[in-house]
Amino acid sequence: MTKLKFVGDLPLWTGLLLALLVVVMSWRYYRRETSELSGRLRWWLPTLRSFAFLLGVLVLTQPVLQHRKVIGELGNVRIYIDASQSMGLLDRHLGVDRKLLIAEQQGWLEPGTVDTGLRELIDATSSARLRAVSQLQTSGTSAESLRQLRDDLLAGVKTIQTHASWGQVPTDGEPPDESDSRKPADRLADIVRQLNDIDIADNDASIASARETMKVTCDTLQFLHTLLDQQLEAQVQQLISSNDESIRSALAVFDDTPRWRRAERSLLETSSAVFTELKQHHNVQILALHDQTSIELLNSISLPETPATLLDVPDAATSDLASGIVSSQNAAITSQHNEESDSAVGSRALNSQSPSNTAIVLLTDGQHNSGPSPLQTARILGGQGIAFYPISFGATQQAPDVSVTGLEYPEMVFQKDRVRGTMIIQDSMPAGQPILAQVTHEGEVLWQQEIKSDNSGERRIDFDFSVDEIVTKAGSQFATAVKQNAIPLAFDASIAAIEGEAELENNSRSMRFAAITQKYKLLILDGRSRWETRYLRNVLERDTQWDVNVVIAGPGNDSETLPCGDQKDMFPASRERLFEYDLIVFGELAPQVLADQEFAWIQEFVEIRGGGIIFVDGNRGRLSQLPRETLGALLPVEWSSNSAAVRSTMLQLTDRGIQEPALNFDVDPNANQRFWNELPPPQSLNPVTASPGAEVLVEAMTDGSATPMMVTRSFGAGRVLYLASDETWRWRYKAADTYHQRIWNQLARYVMPRPFAASDEFLSIDTGPVNYADGDSANIRVRLLGLDGKPATDSTVDALLWKDGRIASTISLEADPNVPGIYRGNSGGLVEGNYEVSVQASGFSQEALKARGQFIVLAPESGELQKTGCNEDLLKQMAIDSGGAYLREEQIGKLAALLSPLSSGRVVDSTTELWQSYWWFAAIISILALEWFLRKRAGLL
Repeated sequence: MTKLKFVGDLPLWTGLLLALLVVVMSWRYYRRETSELSGRLRWWLPTLRSFAFLLGVLVLTQPVLQHRKVIGELGNVRIYIDASQSMGLLDRHLGVDRKLLIAEQQGWLEPGTVDTGLRELIDATSSARLRAVSQLQTSGTSAESLRQLRDDLLAGVKTIQTHASWGQVPTDGEPPDESDSRKPADRLADIVRQLNDIDIADNDASIASARETMKVTCDTLQFLHTLLDQQLEAQVQQLISSNDESIRSALAVFDDTPRWRRAERSLLETSSAVFTELKQHHNVQILALHDQTSIELLNSISLPETPATLLDVPDAATSDLASGIVSSQNAAITSQHNEESDSAVGSRALNSQSPSNTAIVLLTDGQHNSGPSPLQTARILGGQGIAFYPISFGATQQAPDVSVTGLEYPEMVFQKDRVRGTMIIQDSMPAGQPILAQVTHEGEVLWQQEIKSDNSGERRIDFDFSVDEIVTKAGSQFATAVKQNAIPLAFDASIAAIEGEAELENNSRSMRFAAITQKYKLLILDGRSRWETRYLRNVLERDTQWDVNVVIAGPGNDSETLPCGDQKDMFPASRERLFEYDLIVFGELAPQVLADQEFAWIQEFVEIRGGGIIFVDGNRGRLSQLPRETLGALLPVEWSSNSAAVRSTMLQLTDRGIQEPALNFDVDPNANQRFWNELPPPQSLNPVTASPGAEVLVEAMTDGSATPMMVTRSFGAGRVLYLASDETWRWRYKAADTYHQRIWNQLARYVMPRPFAASDEFLSIDTGPVNYADGDSANIRVRLLGLDGKPATDSTVDALLWKDGRIASTISLEADPNVPGIYRGNSGGLVEGNYEVSVQASGFSQEALKARGQFIVLAPESGELQKTGCNEDLLKQMAIDSGGAYLREEQIGKLAALLSPLSSGRVVDSTTELWQSYWWFAAIISILALEWFLRKRAGLL
């Protein structure tokens, strides 16, 4: 394989421009001299002279011919660099011993400054123990498997025993057993004797004894590992106390060099650059793992020279240590079968892809957080003969850091209410550091709290703040013709920067929710002013987000007939007025109090309007008397012939109730179940069974059996919830409104229809939550009214989805068969970005439909920067499962020796420097000689 290259200080494009300028000038000059000649000489003479000048100028670009010859069969090495954001972290908290070893490997310290023998011995001891423990956990109970394990462990221990640095191990230290005062060398010799003496027979007693002996061996190796660490630490402290300026300088450079830069230097720039060494005997590819893909950066076949750099700053939002490797491996196999080369050299170089001579080298911190399991990938490829050689970068311990890892907050809040939520942080800072947690909106601090760090890991900080003024200000920015029922708001929850933090980009998260500007309208209907009705009325009337209307009517009341009208404490006088409500709580109202028309209105309120209704049963059994052809059809339960009330002992969530967010009052499912178990149970419970299609959310235990307490079902466009008891007021016991109010608010929101976010004279629109995750689809719901104010049922309606000022898609909305004037549609999968939704409908001008919906699609959260430590355990297991070897970054120099068995060939590179060769000089002289000869014949000499 031969290639023409230009290696001079003058770039090729500059040389060509300069040569062209010289050619044009010489042509014009000599063309005047030959203008009087006839025939071809008039053109040939200036052309020859100009071409000679061209070759002369190109000497400045130093053209060379590079020759590459492959002898034998090369191995194939694919080097993958993790390009995720965590590889951009610094490792200032890494142990000083490892810092010095890495500094020496990087060339920042003179070779031999640090004694590497003890570190190698420590790693050998750790590896022997890890392999033994792993096999003890996974190997079967057969005698043969234990014999193999014994032999492997014995080989590892003998390797440690013969290591050159073993003589440096201290002879004192705290033994695991105080009565055992043997020296470390004696301990190791005893291990060898014990392993040699193990005779494993094919019986349970012998197998159990062998396993126990090998477990004791692993414990002793752990103790020896600790002694080695102590010795190494003493040596490092001695180096540091020597006040060597080169050591201080090397440590400073290390502290300012991120992981990816150290990886790049190890491959390309150090005196023993891995790429330079490997390409002499292997086909080497360097690829970047970027999210779920792999990107080729360097190939020793197509680009054997070492470039100046490989990566920009790593920016992948996720660490996927499997997908990119699998895809590139599949591509290599496809290329092997389909690609043929005309060159024998190229054929050998490209098609020697057999698994037996292929290895995968992975430069990473091991923080896999997306995609398939890298362990499974390692096992599969290892089974095909492709071994993994993971090289770890970074400290195993978490860096001193504090990060916001999660937020819990409501999807919707009322304008006058306070936003209550929880900030979840990861605290790995030294104890005693001040941590200032804040919630801000457009730079304005709405809430803050200072705590002290304690290096305890996950912590939860509750916050609450008011949004009233923010909502008022935001609402004034919308068009006056559009009524904003739900205003989207964005906030930042953050931790103020702390000195010494490893990473600042994980200190904040955004939260978005909708603020409801209109009060919810609640209608309570009951036949008597019982405790349940009184407490429910009081608790919701004190809540500024509710507009409560209570109607008490029936026998035994001041009003035995139903008072109707548009005043307070009256049943709505028209169907339209009733439809303005969001929720009805229906108690023990005698059936004869309601007229047939009012029964129909309530049924249509649920079925057509999409409203919510909560039936609260009592000990008078009035709900069981409701006509089955009207309101009785809404009820999700059935009564038996024996309907006497029973006493319950405990409440509990059903499997369906556990999954329902409206019934969650603790993030821990077990704690949430305990919360319901500890609520005061009803002393009087109506025994009912759930109707077909209904779902039981909460059960009450009665005489050892479960009886439905809360039952729900959908009915038309709305939802129905049935409570088998009217004793939720007991939940105020010792807690007042703390739980009673919260439970009823969450139940109400579960049953009520979601309000439209924006509306104008003809159009109301809602696009669901303020936030969607990447790949989700938005649920679009609109209500269309005609000029007469009645639902428009015969229009063709489309939703226009806008992104970045352009229409991203057009969604056809279909009429809801149950609710006149309601149209629904689904956007399909969405990508990250800000979206706005407008509506166009037949029979309406675009100017008439002004309301808009807004939402944002968030990028997937991977937690990429939440864990800053290196996951050595994962990388070691990948090496074990695939039959490869694990190395730390300071050991990367061993890679070439480990991979040498893959190759039986070598690459011979040679260069012909054309610009210094006789051939180039001869070409210029020949052209000038020919020109001289022709000039003489033309009589110009």
